[in-house]
Amino acid sequence: MKIFDIEQNWDIKKYVDNPTYPFIVVDNWYTPNEEKAVWKELDFLHTRPKETIERAENTIVAKDPNGVPLSNSYRFYIENYYQNRIISPIFNCMYKQKSKKFNNILSDLLPYYRSFECTNSDNSLISYYEDSDFYDFHYDAFAWTCLIWMVKEPRLFEGGDFILKEPDVEIKLKSNRMIMFPCCYLHKSTPIKFNTTPSKVGYGKYTITHFYTSYPKS
Repeated sequence: MKIFDIEQNWDIKKYVDNPTYPFIVVDNWYTPNEEKAVWKELDFLHTRPKETIERAENTIVAKDPNGVPLSNSYRFYIENYYQNRIISPIFNCMYKQKSKKFNNILSDLLPYYRSFECTNSDNSLISYYEDSDFYDFHYDAFAWTCLIWMVKEPRLFEGGDFILKEPDVEIKLKSNRMIMFPCCYLHKSTPIKFNTTPSKVGYGKYTITHFYTSYPKS
């Protein structure tokens, strides 16, 4: 079986009522086997001591007019973890965004879809949110943003929901949920508040981020 032929059990919702700010939400983004592999990779990333993991506020991150970082969270720049992407389940699952099936779905988000169709480059990172972590309203400096949320059950926290400012839409946090939208949209992740202190690391909110953009062909 070719990788592009893997059956997807997507639950798709297109937000196209406001033609100025269309976007898409897909539940069950990863297949069950893919989801298991992604969780193994996320758990592996957290084998590092927490104090050695980068904080978003100390890296390249959106800032307010006064230069104050708009995000508090842990960051994994997974591009730096592998010499070859092929060993990463997260990277391997990026076939989905470029599949014909997904592009047929996304093509309803005109005129913005055209800017995704011509993308030829991507960049990825993982954010991990624990108690009081958040990301305030900001936009991204690429063409398209793809976010995939992963949360362990039972969930030990409140918050972590997603808000798009201009269309004034809130999307509830759900594990294995993907949202994709043009990078120019202002968006935020609400603060995490633990109801109980986890006995192990990894019970916060993971956001797997893929940015897509285009560069002139030489």
